[in-house]
Amino acid sequence: MSSREIHVLVIGGSWAGITAVNELISLSNGPYSGLRVTLVEQRTHYFHKTGVIRGLVDAKYADKMFISYKGLFRDSELSNPAHRFVCARLTHVYESSIEVEGGERIPYDYLIIATGTTPTSMPVTQSIDDVECRARYQRMRNAIESSRSILFVGGGAVGIGLCCEIAEMYPKKCLILAHSHEKLLSEDLSGNFAANTELLVKKMGIELILGETVLSNTAYNEEEWVVTPQTVLTKSGRRIPCDLVIWTTRARPYTDFMNSLPPTNERKPLVDVDSGCINVRPSLQLSDTRYPNIFAVGDVNSLPYAEKYATSAVLQAKHAVGNMRILMNESYDFRIKMSPTMAAEAAAKANMASYSSTRNTQMVVALGKNKEVSSTIFSKFSSWASGGSRGRNYMLDKAEKMLHA
Repeated sequence: MSSREIHVLVIGGSWAGITAVNELISLSNGPYSGLRVTLVEQRTHYFHKTGVIRGLVDAKYADKMFISYKGLFRDSELSNPAHRFVCARLTHVYESSIEVEGGERIPYDYLIIATGTTPTSMPVTQSIDDVECRARYQRMRNAIESSRSILFVGGGAVGIGLCCEIAEMYPKKCLILAHSHEKLLSEDLSGNFAANTELLVKKMGIELILGETVLSNTAYNEEEWVVTPQTVLTKSGRRIPCDLVIWTTRARPYTDFMNSLPPTNERKPLVDVDSGCINVRPSLQLSDTRYPNIFAVGDVNSLPYAEKYATSAVLQAKHAVGNMRILMNESYDFRIKMSPTMAAEAAAKANMASYSSTRNTQMVVALGKNKEVSSTIFSKFSSWASGGSRGRNYMLDKAEKMLHA
């Protein structure tokens, strides 16, 4: 326990970041009254990306997806007015401070990076302004409504979910789902899970093209959905006619800001070259022991694909704060009290907890409002009415509660 002043920065205002902020504020209201929590997020608002596919077919749902961050610190304003929200884009991370767009430097003792990933083919997820985001969303809904034949590229949870949402809303549209692997979803999920998903998708009248790599069409800007008759080619030469192509494969972590943080060993980079993810230890600290006070949680870190879900991001954030608390109890104030070498040596002696994977927990993929496919042994698929919350509102109610909306 400590009442000394400790500055914690959380970068990213989605599931992992908001969970970390709530955990830290709770600590500041109790035994750690000296905690100063700052959330840095480039968006002016929380955008519920978990429900992005529902918002593309349901305008009323989309209106609820934009939530202010003001409620996040509301309850703590009187008890600890030092907590704050900084609306800015992170540009550089240094050993004891960060820099945001415009040049402002913000010091820290502890840093939690939760910047997530951004699907480049979903224009709405790239907008940082509320008004611009809503306008883009409407243009995307208009494109879906006016199209007759849609090709979805990518058979992951997002591609499957969006395809099924549109199939329910527009049953007469020709829908094609192409995936480069021989089975849907990730290769590290069970074959039965993929087979059950494939069966239900086909029953909805969706054509599946598996084991085919779709080539990018340079004639069109894939980040803006253009409705026009076109023929898309695959690597094998197959021709697929359609009038709208929706890519759901391209999501890369935002980690450019890590370039300013030097690794101890150049042969062991802080960021994985292939995936763009931040390399972490089981404690969710950076893999480089030189930076024991920096954690990476959620989609931005190097945990396997099965951990790239909102529920896992929440658990990771709680785990990171728990390990941070262990360091706080040992009086590791990295910003001003220790040199980087001293800090690394001292923190190496701390008994840090390893994150327990959620790979064996239930995996659920939405198939529209009324169906889901589940990885549980006893339930291959079920109705949303029987208790599945993902299809009813894609956890929007949980997001509202998390943000104290």
